[in-house]
Amino acid sequence: MMRARILALAAALLATSSAAQETVVPPDIKQTRGRPVPDVELIGEDSTAFRLAILRGKPIIVSPIFTSCPHTCSYITSSLRDALAEIGEPGVGYEVLTVSFDPVDGPAELRAYRERLELPAGWRLAVATAENLATLLAAIDFQYLPMDEGGFAHANVIAIIDPELKVASYLHGVTYDAGELRKHLERAVRNTSLVRKARPLLFVISALGLLVMISVLIASGRKRRPAAA
Repeated sequence: MMRARILALAAALLATSSAAQETVVPPDIKQTRGRPVPDVELIGEDSTAFRLAILRGKPIIVSPIFTSCPHTCSYITSSLRDALAEIGEPGVGYEVLTVSFDPVDGPAELRAYRERLELPAGWRLAVATAENLATLLAAIDFQYLPMDEGGFAHANVIAIIDPELKVASYLHGVTYDAGELRKHLERAVRNTSLVRKARPLLFVISALGLLVMISVLIASGRKRRPAAA
């Protein structure tokens, strides 16, 4: 069973790799680390709209896919599902957001995808308007292009967003290791905590700098003032 799955995955990668490499470029963390992810509106599988900001406070795994993908998307989702099963339930210490970039996909397709991939209840699936989708994917630098034969060429990647909705890191490929994934989630939380702790100090330093500047300006003004006759 495992051998058959590996062979099927290899065939899928061979079928898509040349087209994808020629048309899309994987996101570069050097360009995106720390980039804010806008609070876009998304539409869940129950047709209810929600804002990305409701996930704030926990690290978020964002996985762009399209539900009819004949090649890598189901492998990405199932591998992510299996790796996260070793970490804990989605929605507890972290969030998972699978977003379809196929305009054909809607709530019904998302529900079928959940059932087919046997995703846990806390795992969020969503679609978005063209504008909101473009805004979200641009923030994480995810690229995709429609192919002449149907479907899309796209980067095989998931993005890790920190609890303050900023890009933290990426994991590339179609299979994921639980230990590596845990490290990325923990790092996103740790880096955010350090920033939060540093904020009061930065505020004090800025306030002191402002006071010093004001004092210098006052002293300078007194020196230039002519003596009274």
